[in-house]
Amino acid sequence: MKKIVKIFAIMVATMLVLTACGNSTPKHILEITNQEFATVHDDYKVVCIYTTYTNNSGETAMPADWKDVMAFQNGVELSPIVFTGEEYNGYIPCDTNVQDGTTANVVWMFQVNDESEVTVEVKDL
Repeated sequence: MKKIVKIFAIMVATMLVLTACGNSTPKHILEITNQEFATVHDDYKVVCIYTTYTNNSGETAMPADWKDVMAFQNGVELSPIVFTGEEYNGYIPCDTNVQDGTTANVVWMFQVNDESEVTVEVKDL
């Protein structure tokens, strides 16, 4: 899609963290860094939500197991698309494991219905 489309991220802050009790280091940090509309595999029109994910949990973790990223058009949730094992623009899919102490570039994709605005919500799981 060549048309410039405005995408809004609805978040309390750009960085959402899951912390343990007390004053410990955040365990799972997700920050949205960019977003764009794209066509993947020649027939899927998607919105790509680019993020950085930091795993400080003490064990290997999958971003999708700790963060719930949702995209909406016209108030209706969009279907996620995950191409397991396929990087996109240098970003790993959200179902890829990340070792403790690592920050990785992670992409979340959602199939879009049209070129209307997309809103994004991120919650801890």
